[in-house]
Amino acid sequence: MPKTLAIECLLKRISSNHKQPEYLENQLHRATAGISGEGKMVKKFREFSYDGNYLPLWNLNMGLGEWAVQIDGLLLTDRCAIVMDSKNVSGEIHYDPLNEEYYRKTIPGGEILTMENPVFQLNKHIHFMRKWFSLHKINLPVTGLIVYTANNCVFHTKPSDALICKTYQMNQYLYQILRDNPLTAVSRPLMDIGKLIAANQVPFKLSPLSEFYKINLRDVKTGVYCNKCSSHGMQRVKKSWICAACGNKDAAADRLAVQEYFSLIDRELTNRKFREFSGIENSDSARRVLAKYDLEITGDRKTRVYRIKNR
Repeated sequence: MPKTLAIECLLKRISSNHKQPEYLENQLHRATAGISGEGKMVKKFREFSYDGNYLPLWNLNMGLGEWAVQIDGLLLTDRCAIVMDSKNVSGEIHYDPLNEEYYRKTIPGGEILTMENPVFQLNKHIHFMRKWFSLHKINLPVTGLIVYTANNCVFHTKPSDALICKTYQMNQYLYQILRDNPLTAVSRPLMDIGKLIAANQVPFKLSPLSEFYKINLRDVKTGVYCNKCSSHGMQRVKKSWICAACGNKDAAADRLAVQEYFSLIDRELTNRKFREFSGIENSDSARRVLAKYDLEITGDRKTRVYRIKNR
């Protein structure tokens, strides 16, 4: 389940007077803004034009052993590979070179908020790609670019050791990087490298949100969600679900319930745990519901454990 949808589901399952909703709303806004920022970067790249060979790759999830990274964009060219990190941050952006720290002032209001240094993340991604290329015997230099995508973003100071731009400047910065890098005898065609990267995508492992945000499971409502009245009172009737509050009938309501369990509660699911979460009373009915989904299954019938398959 996408993180934004998972946060939305969690917000619906905790009470409004819980201590976390405001924080979760902020996390949802940030996650949504990140997706929006990546979209702006992809849209601007449609105007990119280069006479040499190039191949853009977007939204990569890659890993080396336990080291996993999410890379917004990677531009493969016949001169170098360019890691592109998007930041959808608004306000006045300031950089303190003495402490290597970023902070921003909100507009309006002037509230000062400390931010993570995006150069550290970019350098981590560059280092990762260099190691990944070396492991696969790919001869291609790696550099990077940070793209701020918010419309009302103002730079007051920027570090001298990293390339940072706004969305409208992105392509010109890419052209400058290409001019500064000589043609490279790439060890294999860019299309083959792209296919190899695509074949080595790994699922990004996010902890269940109750664990990630340290929310007690007793504070999370159980029940199957009704997409008509937004209650969690769907009841299993024969092979369908009927809402006790509004009478809405939805045969596929258990799909979201299974997704929610893995995204919000735990990485492992048993028949008993699913009955407790969904309100199904009969173990055979619960087993038939879970059998509809392509889950990894271990153990015999009484000790069976269900997990999301690694793809």
